[in-house]
Amino acid sequence: MLFAVFVVIYVTSLTENAMFLLIIGLDEKLHSPMYLFVCNLAMLDISIPTVTVPEILHYLLTNETAIEFVSCVTQMGFFIYLYVTECLVLAVMAYDRYHAICRPLNYPIIMTMKNTTQLSIFCWVPGLLITFFHVYIVLSVPFCWPNTITAFFCEYTSLMMLACADVYSYTFVPLILALAFMSLILGLIIITYIKILMSVINVKSSMGYKKAFSTCASHLLIIALFIFVQASVLLSRFISDTSVSLQVLAGVIQNILPPLVNPIIYCLKMKEIRVSFLRILNKIFTAQHVTT
Repeated sequence: MLFAVFVVIYVTSLTENAMFLLIIGLDEKLHSPMYLFVCNLAMLDISIPTVTVPEILHYLLTNETAIEFVSCVTQMGFFIYLYVTECLVLAVMAYDRYHAICRPLNYPIIMTMKNTTQLSIFCWVPGLLITFFHVYIVLSVPFCWPNTITAFFCEYTSLMMLACADVYSYTFVPLILALAFMSLILGLIIITYIKILMSVINVKSSMGYKKAFSTCASHLLIIALFIFVQASVLLSRFISDTSVSLQVLAGVIQNILPPLVNPIIYCLKMKEIRVSFLRILNKIFTAQHVTT
């Protein structure tokens, strides 16, 4: 039953995000800075579950719960890299919305496609340094028995708990750095949206107010989902009474829920996406009707 559930969720997530990329790629009206960042988010929502879910499906189908050490470290590295990148993409999307709403006259000058592309590339770079740092630590410490982790995929903390040495500093320091990084990103997003909210409040036109709200609502919902999932994972790890099963479940939800829900949020909150999707469907049905 779990295998069937995960297959449906995984295939649905891939289909949703692939359709997003296809819609934005085919519709020239959506070739704008905001939708370039949406494409980055969709690619991450395809990549993150792909790093972990196929291995989970293999475990559930075959009951073979072993994974080679090199494969485990590789999975951990890709997960850290993609997760850091998603944090930065969400922050850059908030920056884009700030200029679009608070500085609309300068928006076309500041957020050109060249600058947007450079920002997108920037989002994919810092994660490499953070990933190499974590991989280096894992490869530097000695490991011995037991070799069992209480998770459905390889994560840094679970791996370090298997080391045959005092790894308190190796687990505590990266955790503090991760929390500091998340707090910095979250703080920047909160400050950005406070400024956006103040600007929206001063909008006298009801039409302008609705437009500003609609462009930010989807992003705010995605950030809220991201924070909720992360908070659930952290609480499950730091609350001593939390069962192992609940901790494992929280880790799995961290991988599958945001990629599944994000495209739905964008479809519900962004009129341009819905209109473009219906336009493409109409062209497909029209072409089939002419062919037949």
